Amino acid sequence: MTFRETLDRHLRAIRDRDLPGLLETVAPDELTLITSDGRLVRSTGEFAEMHRGWFAEKTWTLDAEVVSVFESPELASVILRLDYRDDPAGRPPIREASYLSLVFALREGRWLMVQDQNTPIRSRPEAG
Repeated sequence: MTFRETLDRHLRAIRDRDLPGLLETVAPDELTLITSDGRLVRSTGEFAEMHRGWFAEKTWTLDAEVVSVFESPELASVILRLDYRDDPAGRPPIREASYLSLVFALREGRWLMVQDQNTPIRSRPEAG
């Protein structure tokens, strides 16, 4: 599977809340995840548990637009602009934009995500 095919599979697994499919695209031993609130996670097991809980929620949607891609024979990265929407029952709706940086490494013939960083896009106050 090529890097682009792996990236498509990774994003489709997120949209479909498919944890086994997502984990097939993630390094099984160790990764680096920096969450949108600045938390550092290095365990693939912890990454999986975070996504298990998130995937259990059925009220959110996520759209991703590719901003840039770098690809070499053994390493690839992509920056995505995310549009996250959630309409949970009994709570105010959520709409958040962020940039997601993903790094994939070619390991034993498979592209696997080894780094994930989500950075919220904050509105800047207008100068006045």
